[in-house]
Amino acid sequence: MKEFFKKIGRFLKKHIKLIIVLVIVVAIAIYVRYSMQKAKEVLEEQANQPVTATIDQMDLQKSVSVTGTLNAVDSAKVTSTIGGTMTGIKVKKINFKEGDYVEAGDVVVEFDGDDYDRKITELNAKYSIDELQSTQSMEEAQRQIEETQRNIQDIQDKIEKDQKWLDENLTIYNNLKDAFDQYEKYKDSDSSVVSRWMSESAAAAALSDPVTITGYETRRDGIKAQQNQIATYQNTILSLQNKIQLAEMNQNYAKSYTQVDEKDKVYESKDATHVSAPISGYIITMNVTEGNNYAQGNTVFTIADTSGFVVEATVNEYDIANIEEGLPAKVKFEATGDETFDGDVTFVSLASTAAIANNAGQQGQGGSSVATYNVKIKLNEVDKRMRVGMTAKASVILDSVKDVLCVPYDCVQTDDDGKNFVTTIDKDGNKKDISVTTGLESDYLVEIKGKNLKKGMTVEAIVEDAPSTDLMDYVYME
Repeated sequence: MKEFFKKIGRFLKKHIKLIIVLVIVVAIAIYVRYSMQKAKEVLEEQANQPVTATIDQMDLQKSVSVTGTLNAVDSAKVTSTIGGTMTGIKVKKINFKEGDYVEAGDVVVEFDGDDYDRKITELNAKYSIDELQSTQSMEEAQRQIEETQRNIQDIQDKIEKDQKWLDENLTIYNNLKDAFDQYEKYKDSDSSVVSRWMSESAAAAALSDPVTITGYETRRDGIKAQQNQIATYQNTILSLQNKIQLAEMNQNYAKSYTQVDEKDKVYESKDATHVSAPISGYIITMNVTEGNNYAQGNTVFTIADTSGFVVEATVNEYDIANIEEGLPAKVKFEATGDETFDGDVTFVSLASTAAIANNAGQQGQGGSSVATYNVKIKLNEVDKRMRVGMTAKASVILDSVKDVLCVPYDCVQTDDDGKNFVTTIDKDGNKKDISVTTGLESDYLVEIKGKNLKKGMTVEAIVEDAPSTDLMDYVYME
């Protein structure tokens, strides 16, 4: 026994480090297990505590939030028909600058109209050249028709001559063909067929216009080719006749319409050397410069009537059905801080922005699968801080109630009969179910009505996804 203890002592002395490590590991394991048990107890205790909210009393609104751009109540991009078919016309004078206020009818920009008489002269010269070229083209087509008709006549004469020769020599050709066929078959066995072939071919060769099998067949086949050539020539004549008819129609159309319209455009442009403001308002942009040329169709200037403002926004397809003209709205701008401005919905589009773009031949909404619709909100007042192009955040009020009791959605429960109730909790933790009817719903709150409900009461909220009490759910394992 003594020896046994000595062995144990030597072993402990030799493995003292290992033993210390094992003791530490065991201690850590015991500590972790103890801590996990404690944590679980804490979580279970917290999970058993009800989630609560307080009954509040306030004005409640149901609204849709939209973001849009502030624009003037009326605006116009003013272009000019001046220039007509000319590539450009010089800007002679600009009477107002950006930021100036102008009345409807004021002449804002004047163009130089001195070149219009020269343009009329140019058009007359152009029309004369076009007329001459068209006449020459028709004359050339008529010459080609006559030449083609002569070619057809020449071919018809040749066909008639060849056909007459074929008819006259048909018997000779048939005898030659028969004699040759017999010769090919029996020349080695029957001397009479050889004699016949020699006699028939000699007689045919002695004619003033010798007949041979190959020559006869060549003329016969040639008639078919000549007939095909006549058909080709006839198609050519038809095409040339159509060309002449089309040229005559173009001449008549140009004289009656095109040339008249082009001249009218020049005269109209000459009358449009003065560009006036279509509405009263401020010049937002001036897009031309004195001395530079103006190309028809480009914007001359932009004018905006800032006596009123409208917010132009888009609403997704989930909310658009609830928005209608006449609904009130509250609008905010970054420049005005928390201050809000009242407005009313004045326009709700019946077609989505993608549908409108497609009908206009433009690209739609890209890869977005949610349709959006245009709405307009007219502001009831004007503030000097408002500027065209500002980003506006608006809430369109769908419905509202004043001074009502309300709770978060999670506080309203439904019993087995489908009736709503809330569970109140007094200061001692006692619970009581109270039947309620719900009213207006906002994004987070719902209006409630019921007996013995008061502002400030504590009610229980039902949270379906409560925290787990299993500590391992919070331990990350790789």
